[in-house]
Amino acid sequence: MSTWNDPELIALFSTKIPLIDVRAPVEFLEGSVPHSVNLPIMNDEERKAVGTCYKERGQNAAIELGHQLVSNEIKEERVRPWTDFIKANPQTELFCFRGGLRSQISCQWIEEKGIHKKPIHGGYKRLRTFFLSWLNDAPLPPILRIGGLTGSGKTKMLHRFQDQIDLEDLANHRGSAFGPRGKQPSQVTFENALAHELMLKHERRIIVEDESSAIGRVVIPKKFFEIMRSSPLIVLEIDHEKRLENIFNDYVKNSNLDFFVSNLLKLEKKLGNKKYQTLKAEIEMAFSLPSEMKNHANWISMLLKEYYDPLYKKDLRFNQDKVIFKGNEEEVMDFISSFQT
Repeated sequence: MSTWNDPELIALFSTKIPLIDVRAPVEFLEGSVPHSVNLPIMNDEERKAVGTCYKERGQNAAIELGHQLVSNEIKEERVRPWTDFIKANPQTELFCFRGGLRSQISCQWIEEKGIHKKPIHGGYKRLRTFFLSWLNDAPLPPILRIGGLTGSGKTKMLHRFQDQIDLEDLANHRGSAFGPRGKQPSQVTFENALAHELMLKHERRIIVEDESSAIGRVVIPKKFFEIMRSSPLIVLEIDHEKRLENIFNDYVKNSNLDFFVSNLLKLEKKLGNKKYQTLKAEIEMAFSLPSEMKNHANWISMLLKEYYDPLYKKDLRFNQDKVIFKGNEEEVMDFISSFQT
């Protein structure tokens, strides 16, 4: 059953109402929804103990154990962040996994503090089904892709448009061997975030950066990826020196030797040991010098020539029939702006 057009949830997520997720931290890490903060009623160990009790002794015993584990000072420590958050965000909604006991008890405890709240019916399970339906059942908006060689400035170009979805930002990864920016969201959290963006922008043509099927360790959902890769492609072209400057400023300037050496290791098999060792030596030498573009230009050029450019040109050959425009930054801006209208 399709749930993507659920009016209650569309209203909830369109207005960006803050949400309190009272599930345990491990559940939140496995999958969360936009605009939610994890303020659990039970920690992971307490949840596990109650779950074991439920299986062995039934619901009543599990409820009793839960109240024993979260009582007195511990109870006050759990309730205080909820009430503080709600006072700062009066529209806040609250949920657990199914809209059952955990969220109901949370609302009872909040009621004791003079704040009336009802849990979201169906809980996280309903929210997840809603977002999955946006990915699998809802009609996708028309898509334009921005492509180009590594360092072309595609992401900066993307952010010059309002109707865009930055997949790399949602994945917290720049989409290459040197793309890690910290901890990535779980696959489920990434999917929920993408579905939320589609919900907000489904009536307009959206612009995305051309991506492979995986961005770091998260995978673009199949339906969206297939439609994206069959959509019109606009190729951003800039000169080699500007590409070097972009890569230096975006990747190298505020980074360090260990980051590049450890990530270069991922490419050793693809580069071959000889090219890998040469590049490693060039990177080590560059980072021993002042942090200036001229000191890093050689190894960046080598990496582009030996790895990234051949990969992109090969992919572009397969996409040649989808290319509708090629040009520099201003030409691409003008073309997309006119295309959008």
